[in-house]
Amino acid sequence: MRTYTFVKHSIVAGIVTILGCNTNSSQAAVLNGGFEGGFSGYTTIGDTIVHSGSFKSKYGSGKSQAVISNTPGAEVDFTFSGKPSVSNSALEQFLGLNSGSLDAIASNIAIEGSAIKQTFFGNANDTLSFDFGFLTDEDTLSKIDFNKPNPNYNDFAFFTLQFEDSSSYVFQLADTFSDFTNSYTTPFIYETGIQTKSLSLAAAGRYTIGFGVLDVGDENFASSLLVDNIKLSSNANGKPVPVPSSVVALAMFGFSAFGTYIKRSKQKLKA
Repeated sequence: MRTYTFVKHSIVAGIVTILGCNTNSSQAAVLNGGFEGGFSGYTTIGDTIVHSGSFKSKYGSGKSQAVISNTPGAEVDFTFSGKPSVSNSALEQFLGLNSGSLDAIASNIAIEGSAIKQTFFGNANDTLSFDFGFLTDEDTLSKIDFNKPNPNYNDFAFFTLQFEDSSSYVFQLADTFSDFTNSYTTPFIYETGIQTKSLSLAAAGRYTIGFGVLDVGDENFASSLLVDNIKLSSNANGKPVPVPSSVVALAMFGFSAFGTYIKRSKQKLKA
């Protein structure tokens, strides 16, 4: 039986609150959400590419998708982009996370990874959505060969969200305990296939969304996060999320009711 607990920064109702409510100007929409223009509009760190070739998973729209990988590079002299992954602390700094945020949602020591990010201006009730897929060579709960994941080497994919200049918050998208099938058209053994997540913005302001993948426990096997179809949609008829004065709340949908954010309990995994 899989046991979950709340991510450290989440609230029981699944509402993430971020203090501060300045509305500095920024681009009014997500740019290049399908990555048809490469990484135009994004800032990247580590092993990141826009791929339109061999990553032909059951996934994505258009001809391109972002591929974010945790290949170690320095140890095995191989990365997809020619650039190695960066340290856990470098990722946290790049994404505006507090120190220790990635370790807090990892089942073992968070080692290294890669990420991309983009800043845009969103209005209250706008819906931000994206597609993603997680690929890995780590052992997983594959439906085909019934391998079993090891929590000590539980690589995971995540996204981050930051409002204005406040600290960023991190949420896990997938890990080696997710549902996988064998991947026959990518460089990896397993893939989750396409999944879609969305979030509703409760206030107008400048948002930064980031996507990343992290190596946990060791550097022996790589994982990648594929991202595509990032969209910001107006939702004029949507009902605003009630929030206290000067507090921004983001209601997440697609994880569970009211977007409850979860991570696997370290104690339960190691038991």
